[in-house]
Amino acid sequence: MKEMNEEKRKMWEAVVFSFSEDEILRELTAESSYVAKSVASTTELQPGWSRSIIVTEDDRPFLDRWLSDARDEMTRVLSAYLSDEIASTDSRVVFAVVLPEHRAQGLDESICHQLERAIVHYVLAQWFVTKLPDESARRQLQYQGALEAVKSDIRLARNRRPHRPTNYF
Repeated sequence: MKEMNEEKRKMWEAVVFSFSEDEILRELTAESSYVAKSVASTTELQPGWSRSIIVTEDDRPFLDRWLSDARDEMTRVLSAYLSDEIASTDSRVVFAVVLPEHRAQGLDESICHQLERAIVHYVLAQWFVTKLPDESARRQLQYQGALEAVKSDIRLARNRRPHRPTNYF
């Protein structure tokens, strides 16, 4: 029995996904500028409109708080799949996901991409609340979708099938 448990432990590894605040800030600036371009074509512009729509370095205190909130929320949601080995710092958001040693090629990149998207969508959802409420709601849905994609990828890597409702009638 003990040998079997040791074999099971050898089959799993903690894969570290790390994102710096600067990477996230660049992504937030790019995403918010895309929204600004779409808003510019549909509304009447006022002086300084782009400053209020595009994330800048001046927004850093708010972004830091929302980034911390995103990390905490995502850690709570993904806690069943995370290892306690590595913790986030003030300048980096880190997730150590427990995955099988033998997994599909490209799975790590997919999970990394979806985690980054989830962080960006969460922060932008908070940021757009007072600026563009419809965009905030859309970003919140995208955040939830990205987290579901991460959980789905992890479940599939663990050879667990997604639960599908069954109709017996």
